[in-house]
Amino acid sequence: MALLLEKHTRPAVWEASREYFSALAIYLASRVVIYLAIQFSMDYVPRNPDGGEAFWDAGSFWYDRLLRWDSGWYLSIITHGYHYDGNDAVQQTVNFAPLYPLAAWLVSLIPTLAAPEAMLIVSGVSAVAAVLLFYKLVKNQFGDNVGLTAVAFLSFFPTSFFLSAGYAESLTLLLMVACFLLLERGALLWAAAVAGLALAARPTGIVLLPVLWWAIWQNHRHDVTRMLIYLATVTLLATSGLWLFSIYQWAEFGYPFGFFTNRGAFLDRQVGSGLIDALMLKPFRHLHLGLQPRKAELLFFVTGFACIIAACRRLPFSYTLFGISALLLPYLSYASFYAMPRFALLAFPAFIGAALLCEGRTWLTGCLLALSATLLFWYTALFSQWYWVA
Repeated sequence: MALLLEKHTRPAVWEASREYFSALAIYLASRVVIYLAIQFSMDYVPRNPDGGEAFWDAGSFWYDRLLRWDSGWYLSIITHGYHYDGNDAVQQTVNFAPLYPLAAWLVSLIPTLAAPEAMLIVSGVSAVAAVLLFYKLVKNQFGDNVGLTAVAFLSFFPTSFFLSAGYAESLTLLLMVACFLLLERGALLWAAAVAGLALAARPTGIVLLPVLWWAIWQNHRHDVTRMLIYLATVTLLATSGLWLFSIYQWAEFGYPFGFFTNRGAFLDRQVGSGLIDALMLKPFRHLHLGLQPRKAELLFFVTGFACIIAACRRLPFSYTLFGISALLLPYLSYASFYAMPRFALLAFPAFIGAALLCEGRTWLTGCLLALSATLLFWYTALFSQWYWVA
């Protein structure tokens, strides 16, 4: 009897997990593109000549070329901790959120494992988990085909190499998708706690707050007292990554808002100072529509926005709210499309919208993926050789 049950159970388990293996295979195929791009860059793309001695190498292996730009700041935090002297004219480590370097530091405690490898392990594992959860999220709403197409658009997105690089993007994406899955199950407080972790990974996590408020309104709008209690509790949990980091900075350096004020040293202006310029649409006066990384910020913004709006009738309102907020946050904060190719990576409803628009149009899906994979190859090659991509 036991053997008979086992024979019937194995096919059922395989049938249930087959699509997840397909989603994982799609993601791994995109990592092959990244590997080939890095190998290509070593022979055919000259290193950025503008950096001089400022550029560094964490090691001689091919994957060490995924440690560029902000990876150096995270590496400094892991090896030396945070430092801040109150001088916001100088770039300092306090500008970077703590969860990703903390996770990498814990992994680096494994004997013989260095900090750079620990960073890539955290990014790689987080990315795989994020892709599988993303597939589950889309599959629950729209079915297997749309789920796999959305995974493909995410995996081959031109800047998806950041999911494997020494950056916090993959960990943040994992937490954001997990927050939505918890909301689907009605676990509002757990979702708020995960949102707090997302905010501790990247400031972009703040865009989960309107989604949580919307869930509270939907579930408790007929009971004002209960709604206000949930509103206060959820807001406290969802912003915990921010205020706990602020308390740490206050206790350690005497400056509770160093993470906010020091951002100006990286942008040549204070975050939020360009809000009026953004609302007056001044950034649109300098349109850059080319496919070169430094000229593609607006293109990424418009494309992501268009995918979400075009599919908004089929997307749950919380998805539309989150996607638009994720795209607008950097624009409203910096009054520019600074690093938009990377910020757009976290606006995952855009990939769902693209998959819905391509449903039943295999030729269109293939063409878009071919273009996206080509750009992924080129952007990765440039990133490998220290060209600023996002």
